[in-house]
Amino acid sequence: MRHPFTIVIFFFVLIPGIHCQEKDDTLSGPAKVYLNLKNINFIKNNEYFNPVIEGYTLVGYFIQPTIVYSPSKKVKLQLGAHLLSYAGEDKISQAKLVFSTTCNFSENTFLTLGTLNGSDKHRMLDPHFDNERLYNSYAEDGLQFTTKNDHIFSDSWLSWENFIFKGDTTREIFTFGESFRYASAKIAEIFKIEVPMQLQFKHYGGQISNYSEHVETYFNLATGVRINFDISGEKLGTAGIEYLQFINNELTKTEVQGITRGYASWIRFHYNYKVLYFGSYYWKSHNFFAPNGNPIYSSVSTVKDDVVIPDRAIWTNSLYLTVHPLDYLEIFFGFDAYYDMNLKHMDTAMTLHLNFEKLIRIATLKH
Repeated sequence: MRHPFTIVIFFFVLIPGIHCQEKDDTLSGPAKVYLNLKNINFIKNNEYFNPVIEGYTLVGYFIQPTIVYSPSKKVKLQLGAHLLSYAGEDKISQAKLVFSTTCNFSENTFLTLGTLNGSDKHRMLDPHFDNERLYNSYAEDGLQFTTKNDHIFSDSWLSWENFIFKGDTTREIFTFGESFRYASAKIAEIFKIEVPMQLQFKHYGGQISNYSEHVETYFNLATGVRINFDISGEKLGTAGIEYLQFINNELTKTEVQGITRGYASWIRFHYNYKVLYFGSYYWKSHNFFAPNGNPIYSSVSTVKDDVVIPDRAIWTNSLYLTVHPLDYLEIFFGFDAYYDMNLKHMDTAMTLHLNFEKLIRIATLKH
């Protein structure tokens, strides 16, 4: 626990005399050293009163300062710390070392080993990968291979969440995921077509560990199609409609969560206008479970053990406001309303965060 604090003190020794640089610096040319500051201050209030998940409030912040060394445009090394704290706590809830090496194969394709590029960068769907992980599980460790351009986004990653040694009494835990999306060029100057595909494997096990629980391996898959429409050449914003099909399977058939397989359909309407977003979604599922997903869509209760609600039908309405007063600062406000059509019950969630990220040049090194 002492090492992250040592690193933070080291940063403040280096700060005098630094030269500011924009966040989208290409990190090319002569060898360069930067300080990258990442901070999110957040409030997430979940007013949940249902048999699947109880309500709770997250109020806190994390800061992730890293030293970035780029000896060439092909290679980047980062060293720093991730510190997470919740309001009302007298201690740091999470303090971990951040270290990674990134190799750029091209302008659009790169491989990272070590600390990954933030949980939100996977662009996963909320039922598969809870959006709240942006606040409480931002720093992931493992490997990540990413390609992105105007038409293709592909992010393959392995996040190692619990490492074990021989004789340990806990299970190793890791997630492998692939997030893919193809976006067409504009058709007839009016609409675009997007084809998403996402999969995840979540494993709890380990041969060298002595644990009492069963081995569990969960598989989740989602795919579908989305059509986006320009309204009056985007003067009135853009709208879209999307259909997604989900399947889930517990590959070891242990029924630890009470179910081994399930499925879901998600129909979504989107509307964007400048800084505003409105979405209306209809979710219908049977025995759906994703261990990393938003529990409100799950059939497995987090309130009581061994409680499963097989059939879910949820109508979600979301309103988001995202403002960028500066290139390196985002102000986000979100409101989500979840109406359970089977239970005839409404739950709500409200989010407010300030997201700061800036790359600051410290030095340029001659070879």
